[in-house]
Amino acid sequence: MKNFLFCKIKTISALVVSIVFLSSCAKTVVVTDGFSEGEVFRINTASCSRAEMNVYLTNMANAYESTFGKEIWETNAGNTTIEDAFKETVLAKVTRIKVLNLMAKSEKVSLSSDEKKSVKKAAKAYMKTLSKKEKTELGADEDLIYQMYLEYALAEKVYNSIVDEVDFEISDDDARSIIVQEIFIKTYHEDSHGRLTDYSPSAKKEARERALEIREKAVTGADFESLCALYNEDDESTHAYRRGEMPESFEEKAFELEEGEISDIITTEDGYYILKCISTYERKATNENKEAIINEAKRKAFEEKYNEYLPNIIANLNEKEWNSIAIIHDSEVTTDSFFDIYTDIMIEGK
Repeated sequence: MKNFLFCKIKTISALVVSIVFLSSCAKTVVVTDGFSEGEVFRINTASCSRAEMNVYLTNMANAYESTFGKEIWETNAGNTTIEDAFKETVLAKVTRIKVLNLMAKSEKVSLSSDEKKSVKKAAKAYMKTLSKKEKTELGADEDLIYQMYLEYALAEKVYNSIVDEVDFEISDDDARSIIVQEIFIKTYHEDSHGRLTDYSPSAKKEARERALEIREKAVTGADFESLCALYNEDDESTHAYRRGEMPESFEEKAFELEEGEISDIITTEDGYYILKCISTYERKATNENKEAIINEAKRKAFEEKYNEYLPNIIANLNEKEWNSIAIIHDSEVTTDSFFDIYTDIMIEGK
């Protein structure tokens, strides 16, 4: 079983806004009064409290900060701040947990007594890591953490029950990765702002003639690596490729090469390539590619099932409460082990 929802966030490039997100997972979005004290949002019968959001937000923010440093919060994020963008990312994750818990009944998924015992053990273990101040700042007690871990475990079990139904096999050839050395002769100009302009027809003709001369040197015995150093107009000369990464004309010729063979001139929109095959089957990259393809198939299967359920959802956001929540920047509030403890106990059985 994989910890499917949490990972240290590597980028905040894709920003989400709470209303937009909730709209994407709800039949109706209502921002209204009538919430309980400290209630951040409600999705059908599921509710999220301020204390829950504090636990998720603080643990994920501290993990994020440990990767990028405290100065990350000062980074410009365009029309919003990194903190606000991060909040919305956490909101999206917590919302998905709640929706998956609602889906559990229709998917006929529940936690076993042993799983609940492990959840209880995890809750006790996490509470032991919290200082008195952290408990106060987060508003966390063992009952809250136990309930959060229950929901997290059930959400994960629903996810796995869906993706485990995917019976997807892929052959080694379909997932095969190759390694080539390449010489690239471009057919475009790039200005200081990164804007690209195609060569004129005469300049393209000259580029092709140059590529033909270089290939002739390669097939008549010149060292290919030395030719790469002299003529390649790309930053790197050695690449591992898998199917679907490059234009069809490039891929077809690249995957037909035998080890040590040099290709004809391969024409693409960007320029001309001369390839030398170093390996027709790179085992590690092929295995990684196979796993990536299967995982993508599982992700699509999950998203399809998840999206089928969304019309049943009505989301209500307590805008005032949500806007008042902020990342806790306090040298005495450093907790970041909520997910690690879950993984250790629920997944690895420690």
